[in-house]
Amino acid sequence: MDFTAKDFIISENEDFALVNKPVGMDSEHALGEGFFPVHRLDKVASGLLLYAKNPRSAKKLSESLQEGKIKKRYHIIVESAGLISEIADEVCPVKNTGSQTAGSSDGKHLPKSGRFTDYLYKDTKKQKMFPVKKLRKGVKEAVLHYQVLQEKDGLALVDVELETGRFHQIRAQFSAHGFPLFGDGKYGSRQKGNVALHCYTLSFPDPKSGEELHFAIKDRDEEPWRKFLKE
Repeated sequence: MDFTAKDFIISENEDFALVNKPVGMDSEHALGEGFFPVHRLDKVASGLLLYAKNPRSAKKLSESLQEGKIKKRYHIIVESAGLISEIADEVCPVKNTGSQTAGSSDGKHLPKSGRFTDYLYKDTKKQKMFPVKKLRKGVKEAVLHYQVLQEKDGLALVDVELETGRFHQIRAQFSAHGFPLFGDGKYGSRQKGNVALHCYTLSFPDPKSGEELHFAIKDRDEEPWRKFLKE
């Protein structure tokens, strides 16, 4: 698929370009020379993606990212009742510190809100993250917070905020806890369709003025996202 910057840029000045990345666009290379990706978004995901347009702004925005000044939130869709037994042979025990108790005695229902803390190991050959029991070489701690926004037809629309930024973090952690993202066959989903991962809001300091800029976009206009559109 051919992607060009002019088709997906939603805000731009001499220092940065903000893109509404479609599913299938490669974060690093799709926009060509003159665009420096400040952060990454999985090729199978969609949403807001920030690019610097010169070395000075690239340096400033990269510093902002390292200092935690670039804030992103994501919407995902998962099955509201997970299938923990299907991944038991592949992952270690994982921990969810939910603010509400699970809706069933076997713990397979996603609590309304919570915090996932896991140790993730990246298998570079498989380009996949696996949870492990303890820190060792190549393992990084991954932490996220989530809140279930709506549930419908056995699916849940979930708001996610990352405390750490790891490769495939959201996909790997929700899968490890028994709730793979809709359409994410790589991490255990049996649902057919695009991976339901969308960066819907992004805040960052302007690289020149320091003013905090905030952007938000709608979720994708396709199934299963349409299930959760407000009537």
